[in-house]
This record gives sequence, structure tokens and C-alpha cells, in this order.
Amino acid sequence: MKIGAAAMVATAALLAFDAAGESVEVRKKAFVVMLDGCRADVVENAAAPNLRMLMDGKWQPGYKCAWSLSANTILDAPTISGPNHLSIATGVTGAKSGQKGNEPNQCDHTKWPSWLSRLVAAQPGKKALFMYSWKWDESISPDPNVKFVFGKDAANAAEMPKLLSSPDAPDAVMWYIDWPDHGGHGFGYYPYSTGYLNTVHLADEGIGNALRAIAARPTFANEDWLVIVVADHGGYAKTHGLMHGHATTIPFIVCGRNVAAGRIAETPHNNCVAATALAHFGVDTSGMELDGGAVGAAAPAETPQRTLKDALAVYLPFDGKAIANLAADTVSPVASGSASLVDKGGFVGGALRVEPSTNGVSFVRLDGTEHLEFENGGDFAIAAWVRMDVAQNGDPVVVANKDWKSGRNPGILVTAAKGFERAKTPGVCFNAGTKGGRLDLGPFDVERGKWTFYAVTRDRHGSVRFYQGGQDGWLYWLSEDAKEINASTGLPFYIGQDATGAYPRAFDGFVDDFALWTRTLSHDDVRRIFESGRKGIPLGELL
Repeated sequence: MKIGAAAMVATAALLAFDAAGESVEVRKKAFVVMLDGCRADVVENAAAPNLRMLMDGKWQPGYKCAWSLSANTILDAPTISGPNHLSIATGVTGAKSGQKGNEPNQCDHTKWPSWLSRLVAAQPGKKALFMYSWKWDESISPDPNVKFVFGKDAANAAEMPKLLSSPDAPDAVMWYIDWPDHGGHGFGYYPYSTGYLNTVHLADEGIGNALRAIAARPTFANEDWLVIVVADHGGYAKTHGLMHGHATTIPFIVCGRNVAAGRIAETPHNNCVAATALAHFGVDTSGMELDGGAVGAAAPAETPQRTLKDALAVYLPFDGKAIANLAADTVSPVASGSASLVDKGGFVGGALRVEPSTNGVSFVRLDGTEHLEFENGGDFAIAAWVRMDVAQNGDPVVVANKDWKSGRNPGILVTAAKGFERAKTPGVCFNAGTKGGRLDLGPFDVERGKWTFYAVTRDRHGSVRFYQGGQDGWLYWLSEDAKEINASTGLPFYIGQDATGAYPRAFDGFVDDFALWTRTLSHDDVRRIFESGRKGIPLGELL
């Protein structure tokens, strides 16, 4: 995927001045870290102070950071290391590399060399190094002009600062760290897993030591460093074979002197690393047929400050004697079957109880939502607290404005308990119809009897983020580039049913503090709603 119109092509020679006032050439350097098995949400949930320091633009004066915690792996190959290591190194997807698994390297590196090889070919005299702890990586673009160093993570982490602090340090370094993936396979990839967190902490500490070594270089003031941190994939439970969600949502961090600070607006993929690094060195990539474009140069568009009231079409606190929409009089909730209010036991106050009725149909229909106009051709946001005390039968609906007979049908939907690829138990998933078929993000595990926060939002760049938050404080999210979906179907939204009102598998649970916007919500908006809810503050009080 190409990111932005402006490539991050730097000037061939920047000038600085030494203590005597003489001009000296600024030497360009690059440090790229490949984290194995690092989910995007673990960076925010875990204690990763060095990654946060980069993201906050606090590494060194004059260095700024562009970042995304909603980046993606390549989506035309399994979410495993082989094809994604090649994606990071070469800048192409699985379709071009030919790599679909961890079998012996199938990439034609004469056609698709690594960015390190491209750099030393374009600028003879540059020194490049690839340090790794997975033997398979020694087959990535073998090149006598690129130094390959193999060792265990602990040994590599001790050696890397020494290499970077040396006067003879390489100009371009790529460092693969296996720790997070090892922790995920052993303890589970969720951020609440202490064993997983510990391995992420080890990786973060190693990165921090390397960054301190770079900054301590006597020649650092006359150097222009580009630092990139990216993951090959995320993970779910103790595996990372799931597409579209836990395994495909990764961090992407770019820090440098010529980087535009802020959250990367579009959805970068890990194949954007090669073009970004080469552009930093001034290497022309226009004829290389790379799939990933350079990231970090284009400043994010200014996002106007908006209150949570803005573009709020539906707010149902489910308190009182009647189901009322407190957001706008253009949408009216209509209950059917056994959908009714309970005055106690809600997440905050009362709640909506939806359960199978004698005719199997029970829902709240939101009349008027079929006429809503969504911003930017399809931006939307939905947030609610949900509780399920019993196992769900089949794949019932929490909220939808689509016919659930096929996931390819237009519209959006959150299902309460859908089976999903290699997940052992059904979980909560988001589905949307696309021009080419369907998008599924999930699953989130269901904790029976516990109130759980869910939100889903899509922005003007086509990025969809699906969230789950628990009363324990963890907030998880999955993301994918999905420009082809649209929230408008001409059908009303239903709570507890699909948009036909007659889906045979009935939802059995509780919903509270439901809201629907005709615009996107920022990540900070979602976290604010979630954190307030955990403290017993409903959305209505934030409005």
C-alpha cells in the first residue's frame, strides 16, 4: 500500500557546524527494529517506556515521531514470520516475494533484494548490518556487502549498543528481536499475560539501550538518524495464525529529524519500512515496484476538536421507564418481543434486557437510522457496554444494519458469538460487507457475567478499529484498512437483531449506554468513554 503523496526523500547532504563554526556534512544513519509477535495494543497497555518516548517525540532534541498503533501486516500471506520478515526487508507483499509460510525462502532476491542491499548498491561505501536470532533470516537477500550477525536475543541485545556506539558503526542497521513472540507462544499474546509483558519489556529495554548508545555517539550532532520500530505480526491466545485482527494489527513507529510528528493518518503496512528507509538516504525508489510507500513525511491533517455531542445520532442510557433516545428526535427506538428495561443490574443504573421470546424475535429497532448521512462517505462510530451471562446460540447480533444471512451483504454488524478461524471458542466479532466480499475483525473472548465495553469506528482514510475493554482496565483493539465498506444501507439499525428483524439465532444478554455517531471517534475519544465508564460515569455525563 502506498502511504501519502509525499515520499520522505531527504536532501543528499545536510550541513551542520562544528565547534569552530566550520560546516560539516551530516551523515545519514538508519536503525530499524523488527519485533516478532508484538501486538499494537501491548505498546500502550504495557510498560514500554522507550517506545513511548519515541512516540512522544522525547528521544532527542530535533527528532520527531510519526506513529500508528493501528498498522497492518501484509494481508496476502499468513500472519507468520517468513512472509512478513520478507515484507519488512524487501518492501513487497507475499504475491511478489512468493513466500506463503516458513518453509525455505522462496523469494527471488535478484528481483526483490532487501533495502539494505539496495542501499549499498545505490551508495557504495555505505556499511549495512542485519542482526537476527532466527536462523531462517540468514536467507533474506544474502549479500557480501551486508554483514549478517546471528545470535540469541540476550547476546544480540548486549552487542547492539557496542556496535552502535563504535566510531565504525554501520550506516544502516536492521535488528530482529524474537522475545515478544517467544512470550506470546509460551504465555498467550494478550497484554494481561505477565509472561508476554515481560518479553515485551525485555525488547523495549534492549531498544532503549541501543537508542542511548546512538545518542551518546561523539558524532551524533553531525548525524541524521532514522529510527523505525515495526512488528511482523501480533497474536491471539498462544497462536498468531489468525488473519484480520489480533495477528494483523501491529505498531509502526518512525522517528527522525525530517519526520512530521503525530499519528499516521492512513493504515501503514509493514512493507512500508523499505521505502521509508531508502527515502531517508535519498535513494530513488520509483522504479523498484515496491508495494509499500514511504511514511513519515506528510504531516497529519489537522483534526478539529469536537465534543462527544457532535454528530451523535443515538444515545440510549436505558434508564427510566421507557427506552428513549437522548441524542436526537430524528431517531426513535422501538422495542419488540421481550426486549425491555431492567431498572437494576445495568452497567450504570438500568439496562436493556434482550432475550429469546416465544416467537424468537426480540430487539430494539432504531427507526430513522436508515436515513442517516455518514460523514466522509461512511465514517461511523458505535459504543456500548454488553453483558452475556449464558453461552450464545449460533452467531446472534448485538447491533447491525445489515441482513446477516451473508457477511457479504452491505452494512455493518457486531455479532455476540461467532466462530472464527482457529479460535477455540466463539467470540465477539465485527463484520462488514465490502465491494470484494466481507471483512471480519475478531474474535474478542467473552467473559460470561461481566460487563464489557465494545466500540467500533471507521475514519475517512478507511481504517476500521474494533475495541474491547474490561472492568480490569485493559483496552484492546483490532484494526484494518477497509476503504470499501460503507455504513449506509438504507436499512435501520437494530439492537439484538439484524436489519431484517427476523434472524433465527436470538441474542441473549444485556446492553447499556449505547451510542451511535455519524462520524469517526478518535482513539482518545474511545479511551475516554471507556475509562469514564469503568469509573461509573455514563456517556451522558460526558456530553
